[in-house]
Amino acid sequence: MDFHPSRYVRFVAGGRQVGWLRPELAARLAAWPAVFDANPDAVTLLQKDALAPVVEQLAQEGFIPGWRSERYRISELFEIERAAARPFGLTTYAVHVNGISFDNKNMWVARRSTAKPIDPGMLDNLVGGGLTAGLSVEEVLVKEAWEEAGIGAELARSATRGGTVRILREVPEGVQSEVIYVYDLALPDDFEPRNQDGEVSEFRLLSFEAVLNCQEFTFEAALVAMDYFSRRSELPGSGRGVVDPST
Repeated sequence: MDFHPSRYVRFVAGGRQVGWLRPELAARLAAWPAVFDANPDAVTLLQKDALAPVVEQLAQEGFIPGWRSERYRISELFEIERAAARPFGLTTYAVHVNGISFDNKNMWVARRSTAKPIDPGMLDNLVGGGLTAGLSVEEVLVKEAWEEAGIGAELARSATRGGTVRILREVPEGVQSEVIYVYDLALPDDFEPRNQDGEVSEFRLLSFEAVLNCQEFTFEAALVAMDYFSRRSELPGSGRGVVDPST
């Protein structure tokens, strides 16, 4: 994963570093001296309660694209609009679910809507979503399972815990620093996913080998799928799409 700390300015809150800022954004934050203490090495958040209007102004100026009207809780220190996480290089948390067919030979995947602000039209895991402020991991899993694939709460809660995927890389919006909790969900033989929130354009049921050879996955989805395969005694096929998602 490509990340060069020297290209960024540290973002500090509560006496510790919580993010990474591009120099141009760090320089812009100096315009609010009551909210931030800005210098060439670090920008320190002084007033967390004054952060929201600053973020709204930055969005109007184009520093923060893809406004979501959803908040993330950052290091138990403050809440911030979800779209600001990458521009501020903040570590966020998410839940992704590998949807496994009844015969344990295929995987359900979802194609992201072309209206999505990040990775539009690419293939994704069956279920995936960030940990919204105030919700637990299980609550987010149940919420996203219904919204994205029409999976009821009882079935969603039967998902089993897999591994943990950690990502730190440079992206067009800034820095993606993310921790993904991976779950596997065995689905009934008659299961048919039905999107509820308009964020999925189609679903596909792919063989494990097709998943491994697919080149259309988002970076995160490829890693999450590979987490599932890495826990199997044998890997079907030898494709590059999931095995090496950075290529």
